[in-house]
Amino acid sequence: MKRKGRIIAAVAACAAALGVAGMAGCSSANTRISINSLWYLDTKTEGIQYSSVGEENAEVLLYNLTFDKDSGSNDSFRVEYYTDSENFDEGENAHYFKTSFYATGFDWSAARVDEDYRLTAEDVQNLPEGDKARFEYLGGTSEVVYVLETELKVSGRYILGDGEATADNSVEFADYMNTTTYFRSARNRLEPVYSEQQVHTTSPMSMSPSSKDNMCREIEYTYSVSYNFECTEATYVYTEGEDSQTHTTGGLQNTGYSLFDNNMLYAAIRGMGLSDGFGAVISLLSPADVGIVNVAVSGGTRGELSEENDSDIIGALENAYGEAQAPESDGEESTEDEQQHSYIYYNTVSIGAAGGNGVTRTAWYAELTDADNNTYRSTMLRLIQPLSYGLGRWDIRLAEVEGVLGGSDSAA
Repeated sequence: MKRKGRIIAAVAACAAALGVAGMAGCSSANTRISINSLWYLDTKTEGIQYSSVGEENAEVLLYNLTFDKDSGSNDSFRVEYYTDSENFDEGENAHYFKTSFYATGFDWSAARVDEDYRLTAEDVQNLPEGDKARFEYLGGTSEVVYVLETELKVSGRYILGDGEATADNSVEFADYMNTTTYFRSARNRLEPVYSEQQVHTTSPMSMSPSSKDNMCREIEYTYSVSYNFECTEATYVYTEGEDSQTHTTGGLQNTGYSLFDNNMLYAAIRGMGLSDGFGAVISLLSPADVGIVNVAVSGGTRGELSEENDSDIIGALENAYGEAQAPESDGEESTEDEQQHSYIYYNTVSIGAAGGNGVTRTAWYAELTDADNNTYRSTMLRLIQPLSYGLGRWDIRLAEVEGVLGGSDSAA
């Protein structure tokens, strides 16, 4: 049964914007942020480069997931992740995050599109010229869009108390999350078109469980989100076990902020042109949260990758894009310590709920140093993800660039 309930989030309060995002005042009716194609070498591209079309031209990024248990503060129970294996992306104890990003055709007449939102060839021909142009490359009812596919895999066990793990006080798990999200170009503000997610997770049930039976629960769910062509309404189907619910959310253009699909959060931040003092609030459509949530994004300190501590990230970038070039010398001699530079810089960003609740994540993105020659493509380099219930935090670090996004001067 389709519910036509209009789930529209209110604009965040002025105090929340000041306290979390560092904005100068309350939001206007529509506080939109500028998005640029910072995943390309030439960032002035507004549309989609034709050489990016096709899975064979995908940017593929592989991240190693490790766990910092010492950052945990929960005395009632703890979690151990099996992250000690050398081949982190293989085997039953694999622990990684992987993304694949490229351009493709999205067929608006396909069965996965909500029936109220499907387009015929005649509908396409009747679109405004600017919209119709996005169908010319592939023809028919297929629009050229980006697609982002992600895969997260991790396993471990929850342990009650501080003693050694036994069958009586622990619960093992093997979790995963797979997402696929279609969205438009920077010229079209990365408007979402369609997304889906498949999740198997084992989640804590309380801060202080009394037994292993109420320590955690296993959840498996899927959802799909179909947006209408104008991106003013979305219908999503959420399925957990045998229970399936359909909701329709309207007024997507009236959240007060730029709206993105929840699955593409880190891709959207990548295009924001981060810097010290950057601050914004964005809206995400999140079926798991039953509607729209507002997220605060704030820029932090600029940093340089350390040859000693970040050799994994440096190696991944330089193997794919080449070594960073040292700036031209001004003729003055440098000490040995001053010469220990990677010359690869990054911007930090904090990500949290606009209302200030919940955990705050920290991400590193390669700095944009030249708009005409964006060597490291503003790639997300690191993500620090605190876990709920004071259980510690994940440290997700770039390990390999398996594929580079195609890049020509042609744009769709």
